Amino acid sequence: MKPYTFAVILLLSALFPAALKGASGNGPVEMQVKRVLLDPMSNAPVVILESVAEKKILPIWIGPAEATSIAQELEQVGSPRPNTHDLIRNILKSVGATVVRITITDLRQGTYYATITLRMGTQDLQIDSRPSDAIAVALRTKSAVFATPEVLSKAQPLPALSGPSESLRETIGIQLQDLTPELASLLGSPGTQGVLVADVVLGSPAMAAGLSRGDVIVKVNDTAVQKSSQVESALKKIKKPARVKLDILRKTVPTSLVVDLH
Repeated sequence: MKPYTFAVILLLSALFPAALKGASGNGPVEMQVKRVLLDPMSNAPVVILESVAEKKILPIWIGPAEATSIAQELEQVGSPRPNTHDLIRNILKSVGATVVRITITDLRQGTYYATITLRMGTQDLQIDSRPSDAIAVALRTKSAVFATPEVLSKAQPLPALSGPSESLRETIGIQLQDLTPELASLLGSPGTQGVLVADVVLGSPAMAAGLSRGDVIVKVNDTAVQKSSQVESALKKIKKPARVKLDILRKTVPTSLVVDLH
């Protein structure tokens, strides 16, 4: 092992609350990082993973700093200076190391565990990590995310989002979350008022109009909204077929979209 290789391993072990260990688990399932939301009961951040094939949901409760890092990368919100996960990506790139994958390996007594598979030359290393750190690094290095079947079988229920999300999914094809001050800060836009688009249904009227996950709806047909219930109430008053104007903020930039409801 080259001297700088050993130094990088020591550095990563210090940055992550972890130690090096061997590979674990069999038959990992490929996952997608969908979004970050706040648990309305505890107000704690949750990162939502979804299996690529079977669409199984895996929510992982994480810390505010890691949630901010993940949310900003998902929404492509730039940071004026590198945070810890940017630094790790830059270090790995500078020494020619690559992240092959990250794997959520276990859930024990309410705590999730993960490994980062790091490749340096011809050698693969398994680095133990908190899932939140591993996910933040995977997003920045465009690396695959996996979870073991054991973890998926132990997954905790998805926290209920605020507002009548199911009705909105059927009407327009969106899932919303009230944009609390805490959630606005996570997304790098403190002080923003409106309703966050947490998900957009494939092939829905909202997707056809160009609405995207991470957009913030501030007006429906020129009426200001700050809660998902207000969005639903406004849509219920509209007789189909109709065209609905949505004023939104996309990465803090105001724009307008028109949704055709049939």
